[in-house]
Amino acid sequence: MIYVLVAVAALGLWLLLLATLAFSTRNPGIDPGPPTSELRDESPALVDLITGNWRLCDEATSATLLDLAAKGAVQIEEIGPELSLVRLREPRTALTAYEKLVHDHVRSLATDGVVATGALAEGARNLGRWWKSFRRKVIAEAREKGLSRARWSTAQAALLTVAAVVPAVALGVAVAATADNGHKDGGFGAAIVGFALLTSLMGKLNGERGTAEGARVAGYWMGVRAHLAANQGFAEQPAAAVTIWGRHLAYAAALGLARRAVTSLPISVPADDKRAWSDYGGMWHVVNVRYPRRIMWGRPPWPTIGRGLVAGLATGFWLWLLGIVAQALLDWPHGLVTPVAYLGAAAAAAVPIAFAVADLTGKTEMEGQIVRLRAIQVGSNGNDQPKYAYWVALDDGHLRDVKAFCVEEGKWNRLAEGDRVRARVFRRIGWVHEIEVLDRSRHRDAASYDDTGELLLNAPENLGEVPVLARPGQTPAEGVDGRTAALVTPDDLRRALGITTGSAGPYPERLPTPAWLAVRSCRYETTGGTPVTVDVHAASGARGGYLMVLGHLLTRVEGRQVSGVGTGAMLYPGVVAARTSEGTFAIHVHSPAGPPPEDALVDLALTAAARMEGRSPVA
Repeated sequence: MIYVLVAVAALGLWLLLLATLAFSTRNPGIDPGPPTSELRDESPALVDLITGNWRLCDEATSATLLDLAAKGAVQIEEIGPELSLVRLREPRTALTAYEKLVHDHVRSLATDGVVATGALAEGARNLGRWWKSFRRKVIAEAREKGLSRARWSTAQAALLTVAAVVPAVALGVAVAATADNGHKDGGFGAAIVGFALLTSLMGKLNGERGTAEGARVAGYWMGVRAHLAANQGFAEQPAAAVTIWGRHLAYAAALGLARRAVTSLPISVPADDKRAWSDYGGMWHVVNVRYPRRIMWGRPPWPTIGRGLVAGLATGFWLWLLGIVAQALLDWPHGLVTPVAYLGAAAAAAVPIAFAVADLTGKTEMEGQIVRLRAIQVGSNGNDQPKYAYWVALDDGHLRDVKAFCVEEGKWNRLAEGDRVRARVFRRIGWVHEIEVLDRSRHRDAASYDDTGELLLNAPENLGEVPVLARPGQTPAEGVDGRTAALVTPDDLRRALGITTGSAGPYPERLPTPAWLAVRSCRYETTGGTPVTVDVHAASGARGGYLMVLGHLLTRVEGRQVSGVGTGAMLYPGVVAARTSEGTFAIHVHSPAGPPPEDALVDLALTAAARMEGRSPVA
């Protein structure tokens, strides 16, 4: 009992420490100003930040686009009840970094300078990184104007993280002490889970806070909000109404008053898997996509035939067994037991086999534009390695409701949404036999954009993201270190992952590692198809072993040891790290399709370890 009381007391003290620090770093109070229609110089995105308790909300991007329309950088037209268009214009004045980010995204999607508003969620960008860049650009300007500042210091984050160890260990001891003799090792797991829960609680606290000047300006804008809410019906105004209301509609969107306009401009919203926008044929339209259940769909012909035979055998067996039971209990005629079983087996096997044979005798040729590429997990193998079904949906310009086809992973990796392709498909069983890219998508380069340095700004979104071990001023190294780039080459990535990349470039982000580690990094990016990045990090000396925990810092999951790679290796989802006699390295693969297969990561690690030790990797 004493151990439980100690654990509860330790938890209470930690929560008290957290509450004390949260109270001392709280945002200043905001006193709403008198209602007014006069607008200040702050942009709608800045207004969204400071009036939203210094948390940037999704409507900030929509409000920014509305503001660009009000200032003439774009034009929004309502063509019909379900179709509005954004037309690009040359900006009359210089754009801020985040305004340029939004304008460039619209440009990447436009055909002849025009894009449907519903299609603003499309494209091949990494939305998480795009939003992070947008947010940090806005915060950089807010700090420059004295409206905001970082809420948490590294010392505060380190204090809370280290202090969280005490209640976690106390919980582990309490569990071990009160458990049966055969379950004493459960205490270690309880300590790990307890520590994870406490640190995840830190992630609920905002990482930015306002200044006194920010609170004063926010109070003024709350007065503007009161005026707009009282005098104008902005809630049902379409985005095209910006031509009438001007910048007032943009600020109404930022202040949460223009729901319809914000919803119609889904810039920071993930693209809908089942509802795609396409301009194939010259006019923007919606394509509804279905992903059928993979019972008789989405498999090659011969496996489909095999599954049909298995289904027939299983059906026949159960019908025979039911017939035996019915004969014993219900006087079912003995002469019908076997014929019914055979008939049911034949019926169950006939449909998939007939579909597969019909497709084998005549493949269908389709030409159109890829509107959806999705990798959906369909299970895992015995090693808990996820298995995916790779889907591709085509808009042929005739149908508005289409069924996605399945395709081999290697073919899928070479495609991109927006590619115009010619495909030979098994239409009845939903499998792509061959696919050829006729015209590369304009979205292929949409994932690249100018971060203008704000991505390096120390602006964590919450307390849990504060780099506990990083020191102020730690920034990525300029240029590319040749030794690091030599560990993994584009040929290695093509062989192991099936992706095509350019040469190594500089790593543009900040690693959650201490400055004294002196990590050398580089990044590979795919030149087409799914936007995949591969980051390679290396460090020398005994302290370089810190890189072994990089996977945990990036993924927040426990890794597992891998033997046979250097002098020790750890494997995490999408990350592998290994120690060698010459140093330590880590490889991080990020893809919208999810982590790559574990054997592919181990293959890359074996190659990198051999090169780091001066040996020739075995092909």
